[in-house]
Amino acid sequence: MFFKILSVIAPVFVCAGIGFFWRRSGRPFDTRMVGALALNVGMPCLVFSALTRLDVSPDAFAEMVGAYGIVLACFLAVGLTAIAIMRVPAHTYLPVFTSSNTGNMGLPLCLFAFGPEGLALGVCIFVMSSIFSFTAGWSIYAGRLTADVLYNNPLIYAVALALAFMTGDFDVPVWLANTTHLIGGLAIPLMLVSLGVAIANLRADGAGRIVVICVVKLMAGFTVGYAVATLLGLEGAARGVLIIEAAMPVAVHNYMFAQRFERNTADTASMILISTLISLATLPLLIFFVL
Repeated sequence: MFFKILSVIAPVFVCAGIGFFWRRSGRPFDTRMVGALALNVGMPCLVFSALTRLDVSPDAFAEMVGAYGIVLACFLAVGLTAIAIMRVPAHTYLPVFTSSNTGNMGLPLCLFAFGPEGLALGVCIFVMSSIFSFTAGWSIYAGRLTADVLYNNPLIYAVALALAFMTGDFDVPVWLANTTHLIGGLAIPLMLVSLGVAIANLRADGAGRIVVICVVKLMAGFTVGYAVATLLGLEGAARGVLIIEAAMPVAVHNYMFAQRFERNTADTASMILISTLISLATLPLLIFFVL
């Protein structure tokens, strides 16, 4: 069991390791360009491709999106409480609680645990998580809430187009399906390599605080996921997928946001790394629980 789970997580560390050693070797790396490419092109294509390629019914989509919406509301409450107690800035630390790695870590785990049905349900949560992160999370990092956060967000258009194909009686053109699938494959590797570059520049300042935040985030994720699944009476794959996705570590794209809006990128990268390392030790227990 451990080695099977490790085989899912290992690519995350390998990709980040490439960025780490690339930076340590002194080679140039344009973080802003890579981040903009991943966020504005790669991620929208990834979401569109995932939604249109997998068999997700509108009812199942609505159920999982609604359930994870409740999870996100709970995450906001936990995050606001934590940053008030620890007296840290919301623009850097609050998104850490609300933006989890539901994509490149959560989706493979859902597939491993529950097969194609789990992957399809996981994609529904991934979409909800991504929309929240690229709107509310984006606004928290930016320190403002304006209309341009929505209409300048390519992910919104990608989800809207995907839903049109999901609910309509027409198929995605082959050229569009192949193109978005190909470009979408860029998003996760680019973000992980950029994360590795950031890790290479980490400082040790505030390490104790960061570890505490990561532990609180992961414990709250599992607790909230289990509570919401129980409250809504979810069973089988739907229950397991919700718990898995809620318990994921800090999302990689938080670093991209922190870098874009000139927040504390070192602390953000540290929280991504530490929460992912802790997950490596706890994931076998998580999978055993949901199964």
